[in-house]
Amino acid sequence: MDNPTRRRLLEGVSVATLVLAAAGGPVAGRESTAADGTGTIEVSIVETDAPVPAGEFLRVTTELENTGAEDVRLGLELLVGEAEARIERRELTVPAGETRTVRQGFFTYPVPRDDEFPVRVVTDVGTAEITVSVVGASAVPDSSPDDELAVEPGTEVFFEAGAIDPDGVQQTIWWVDGEQESSGVGGPWEAAYYAEAGADYFRYTFDSTGTYDVAAAVLPDDADESFVATWTVDVTAGGNTSPTIDDRTPAQDVLEIARGETYTVEFTTTDPDGDLDRVVWWLTQADTILEITDLEGATDTASLTTDAFCHTCNVQPWVIGSDGTFTADEGWQLLDGDDAPDAGLSVSIRSTNSPVDAGDVLEVIVDLENDGTTYREDELDLIVGYDPERVDTQPVSLDGGESGAATLEFETAAVSQDQSFPVRVVGADDEAEVPVQVLA
Repeated sequence: MDNPTRRRLLEGVSVATLVLAAAGGPVAGRESTAADGTGTIEVSIVETDAPVPAGEFLRVTTELENTGAEDVRLGLELLVGEAEARIERRELTVPAGETRTVRQGFFTYPVPRDDEFPVRVVTDVGTAEITVSVVGASAVPDSSPDDELAVEPGTEVFFEAGAIDPDGVQQTIWWVDGEQESSGVGGPWEAAYYAEAGADYFRYTFDSTGTYDVAAAVLPDDADESFVATWTVDVTAGGNTSPTIDDRTPAQDVLEIARGETYTVEFTTTDPDGDLDRVVWWLTQADTILEITDLEGATDTASLTTDAFCHTCNVQPWVIGSDGTFTADEGWQLLDGDDAPDAGLSVSIRSTNSPVDAGDVLEVIVDLENDGTTYREDELDLIVGYDPERVDTQPVSLDGGESGAATLEFETAAVSQDQSFPVRVVGADDEAEVPVQVLA
């Protein structure tokens, strides 16, 4: 095994956890016992479960025997590898005449070949050391994206490690540059995705330039072997970038939906690298995948028609490229009609014909959007000046989710010098303001 891989094995270990059950196998390699200067404390590594499949959790059992007549308080550290990566430090008391048993462990790195390395237990009064071994992991049969990829800084990538046995259960530990990034205990979304897509997933954003090694250790339940998938990610200017989500329909963020009502959401997505692959549609708090929609090319439209409902849940799309690039959108929040906010008409000023000559008509063109799902009527007022004066009024109406425009105007006064002042369009739910100029 070459040195970089060995360093990852020895240094890339997780924070140790307390193992409540005794390890099942005998000590592998050499057992070492140490004592303090007076012979009061003896430190012994009495058991490990090595060899384990690479990537698996390796347990280490240590005994501290106090042969003296007084209690001893000491510190204990578990160190792994030639570089002595610290897994855990504990402070504990060993009562006089008694033996304390300490059980610790860590996830090993998923190397593809058999290897061995030292494990040391270091205390204030002595040290014990043993050599343990791992059995090389086999390759995961199905993983994505390709094992070498280049992305721009700030790009999020979606990695997948496929099921070893589609009918079985597996645990997957994810690593980036030798650092463990997951515990292997996934949440409800990981479980839902595995059930729907037959793969464990890992999302990671690469913020800084450089080359990164990503690994997935796949550990099937009730199996005596482990599996590994690896990727090399070059983060560099000119690499691939995440897809974008545009032209959402409906445009509003909140949908008032009656239970059992069918609704449609849709958007356009673009991948600058032409690698669109699929959309995963989630119903958020329900932890449910509604549908997986195939995409292709550089630009495509994704649409979902469903009657799925969960009060305050979002219908959230994930867009995934075949190159692993990823983006997510907050989507659309679903509210029961009785609890939905009273969405109104939003107002924005598109343009004016300012500057105008004194005495000419100043026009204000307004864009309107009905943010709700029901028909709305409103009345717009045009307010001008620092001493506000209403100079025009216009009724407007729009169906739910639709947009429109209106024009308001007024005849400017004859002035002897140039003047600048604000004009404001005010509706019942929104308003907008811009400065204008009248030339003498």
